[in-house]
Amino acid sequence: MKRLRLAIIGCGTLGKACARIAMDDAQLEVAGFVRRADRVAERRGAPFNRVPAVAHVSELKQVDAAAICVPVSEVMRAAHDLLQRGVPIVECAVLHGEAFERHAQEIGRLASHHKVAAVAGAGWDPGALSLFRGLFALLTPNGHTEMTRSPGTGLHHTAIAQAIPGIKRALSTELRTAQGKLQRYVYVEAEEGADRKRIEEQIRNDPLCSGEETFVFPVESAGMLEEDGHGVVMQRRGTAAGIGQFLLLEARFSEPALAAEMMIAAARALPVLGPKGHSIFDLPPGVLWGGAGRSTSRQRA
Repeated sequence: MKRLRLAIIGCGTLGKACARIAMDDAQLEVAGFVRRADRVAERRGAPFNRVPAVAHVSELKQVDAAAICVPVSEVMRAAHDLLQRGVPIVECAVLHGEAFERHAQEIGRLASHHKVAAVAGAGWDPGALSLFRGLFALLTPNGHTEMTRSPGTGLHHTAIAQAIPGIKRALSTELRTAQGKLQRYVYVEAEEGADRKRIEEQIRNDPLCSGEETFVFPVESAGMLEEDGHGVVMQRRGTAAGIGQFLLLEARFSEPALAAEMMIAAARALPVLGPKGHSIFDLPPGVLWGGAGRSTSRQRA
């Protein structure tokens, strides 16, 4: 199967998150980073140092699509340059209301003019959160949605990191389920070469976790969790078939990471999309997953 060669426009937090996801995707290949000329030579660290970095997309070999990961003020200029070169794009400019409508219309106009596929607003918000909001409204058509944004649940440094060899840094938080059961979430940044399976077993057996359901998640940088924590609570009250309903979405997350996942999902869909502008709502779930087989395997994982 031919892999889609994806150019990453920008090499900041979002660009690196997109690259990391694409590197682990059997359907994708990172063609290279495109960044400002004065920053091309900057060190990027592993695993990004394996990827070429250039000042313009024309310097990369065979680009099938591009993910635009630059500040909002630079998105349209990058989109125009790529689309006129026949490169399909995915972008996630954080715009809302009329500003987003104008932005998406211009992306669509350019895409149609140059006969290239483009997906606008393929991030967290607009993007994935819009899907949740739309699904809530679809399920309870007679209702009202309220949404509150806040910093993510506070993570604190845990003594577990001091007791287990191989842990560079660990952060944890505790949450209660709807049934009142306490759960502990531990995010572990392991030292190079450390046995992550052994670390997970030792954390679960640690006295600090006694009596609590414990989930262990390996992360590349525990510090990034502290910097990028976000939270949202979305509630919808209404009726469905004349019966009162209450829907609740509570999320704590890294916004760049989720935006990157949405962008890469949209990038996988580009080869089957028509040559015009699209939104996330236009894309069937199957093409976001990359096919039914991939969807099933990912869900089981």
